[in-house]
Amino acid sequence: MEPLSRMDTYRKRHDTGRAGRPVFWSILGLLYAASFGLVFYFVKVPTSYAMRIGLEAGLFFLSVILLDMYMQAFAVLSMRPTNQVERFFRPNPFIIACWVLSVIYHLSMGLLTSRVLPDAVYYGGFVFTLGLLLVTIVHYFARFAFGKGERKIQEEEEYAREQRQVLEMIRDTQSDYYWIRDVMDNHEDVRQMMVWNGFDRMLEEQIYDLQPYFQRTVLTNRDMDRVAGIRAWFESMRRIVEEHPNYQQVQTRAADSDLPLRQKRKNRR
Repeated sequence: MEPLSRMDTYRKRHDTGRAGRPVFWSILGLLYAASFGLVFYFVKVPTSYAMRIGLEAGLFFLSVILLDMYMQAFAVLSMRPTNQVERFFRPNPFIIACWVLSVIYHLSMGLLTSRVLPDAVYYGGFVFTLGLLLVTIVHYFARFAFGKGERKIQEEEEYAREQRQVLEMIRDTQSDYYWIRDVMDNHEDVRQMMVWNGFDRMLEEQIYDLQPYFQRTVLTNRDMDRVAGIRAWFESMRRIVEEHPNYQQVQTRAADSDLPLRQKRKNRR
């Protein structure tokens, strides 16, 4: 997997969200139109005064219960300890306002119910509440789908960041290897210390174990742990060499700006 740049990450998020919006709104519009037709075809507004009051009272309590469930569901999701993606699980102010409007509408209709009111008023309130329920359910599940996509993108970003760190460790380890070899060639005491303790053999073994990772583009967690272990060994070895009592730092190779691999790149240019 190639590391994702910030522009690539933004473009991926933006394109994914923009591509799904027309389909989402088209499906939602079709479902709402279908529900509107089903209500007019199957549901008949009662003619008696008591039944109309009961209808509006039922829709009123249903709106209150659904509003409370909507708020409680998002409150539980936002309060639990999760990662940064969960900040997207927040109630939609527009949906909350619509539920409050539904509560007020059905309460007013229950108080003002009379036989002279046209049936379209009751149909309108019923369809509005039904459509709002549909939008609430879709919004709730869409938030879960969106959070899942954000988690996937964050996992890719984390993986790409780890890949970059491993590549930097491989580069720095190569530079430390050439630096240690240079010090051994120019300081006999250091070379004898390395040979006496078997560090020279271990040095070659460690760089040999690192070679398979030079050309890899995908690294597993086990590979990353292995590279990190080799890198830690070279850092310890460099400190041992630098702390040698007879060691004098070689300026041409020790400066961070003139590491061997970087110097080779400069010479090629």
